[in-house]
Amino acid sequence: MDKKNDIEIINAIRSGNDGAVLNHLYKVALPNIIRFITRNNGDKDEAKDIFQDCVIALYNTVKLEKYDESKEVEGFLYHVARNLWINRIKKKNRQTPIQNTEYHADEDTPLAGMVNQEKQKAIQGLMENIGSPCKELLKLVMYDKLSMKEVAIKMGYAGETVAKSTHYNCKQKLAASIYANKNLLSLLKE
Repeated sequence: MDKKNDIEIINAIRSGNDGAVLNHLYKVALPNIIRFITRNNGDKDEAKDIFQDCVIALYNTVKLEKYDESKEVEGFLYHVARNLWINRIKKKNRQTPIQNTEYHADEDTPLAGMVNQEKQKAIQGLMENIGSPCKELLKLVMYDKLSMKEVAIKMGYAGETVAKSTHYNCKQKLAASIYANKNLLSLLKE
């Protein structure tokens, strides 16, 4: 991408005219991220998930006025994708077998139970706030692990691109709800 395109992308995100930006990023940046992740023990679906998280990071960084305009947008996305992928690989490699896990007595305390109940209530409240279609879509993606193509079929969307776009918008709504409530944010971080 050239500098002029990068500035246009940033300005479009700031002004909310981001439909064309999203299509442009899918065409230009996604192939490089897919190539990187598939060459590093990942698959195309994982790459698409990572890419969506990268786009959300870009949007949030721009909206919070923290984006360094001297950097290229495509480079920013690639850098974020690389870090997210490395973290995901580390998590996969860190999983310990069940027989090696230790029991922690404090996990069964009444206080821990109350905190877990509060977290569950908070998550349920968040899901209610984002609306039924988003709730269903996020459930299909996060819990049922369906691909965007499967989500499009199940939700009756015109195609995979609509499902991706809707998924992105739902994740944005969810993130906005979380960040709007500082108490909730600190509770979920615990």
